[in-house]
Amino acid sequence: MPTVLVPLLLALDQILKLWALENLSPTPRPLLGDLLYLTLVRNAGAGFGLLQGKAFLLGWVSLLVGVFLLYLLARRRYPLGLTLGLSLVAAGALGNGVDRLGRGWVVDYLDLGTSIPFIAQFPVFNLADVCVTLGALLLLAPKPKKRLF
Repeated sequence: MPTVLVPLLLALDQILKLWALENLSPTPRPLLGDLLYLTLVRNAGAGFGLLQGKAFLLGWVSLLVGVFLLYLLARRRYPLGLTLGLSLVAAGALGNGVDRLGRGWVVDYLDLGTSIPFIAQFPVFNLADVCVTLGALLLLAPKPKKRLF
């Protein structure tokens, strides 16, 4: 599965970023009412404005993480949840790493448009970020215990 999932997600991530660069602007455009907007942001750091101007360093870290996870996935078979989690994190890390090293910044375009306190301040993000987040959640999720009956 990772041999198909990682390159598929990486390609989709880059296609969506190219689409965003061609079709979006910094002015928010509603996608799902007041819940989700499309907003073009050129992010030269990490989420929440951290490490601004460190794209080169972040790019190499992202690529190293992605390649290391691919190496782990190639070495042996893991349970489905672990394989899916590692694959998602690898695809997301590689997607944003390619941006940081290729452009010097990450293309972000998904914007949560709500007035809920924490979410209202949430940074604009992209598919690679979604992959990393979902993958991390899968990796951290409690594993089901075997039942005796």
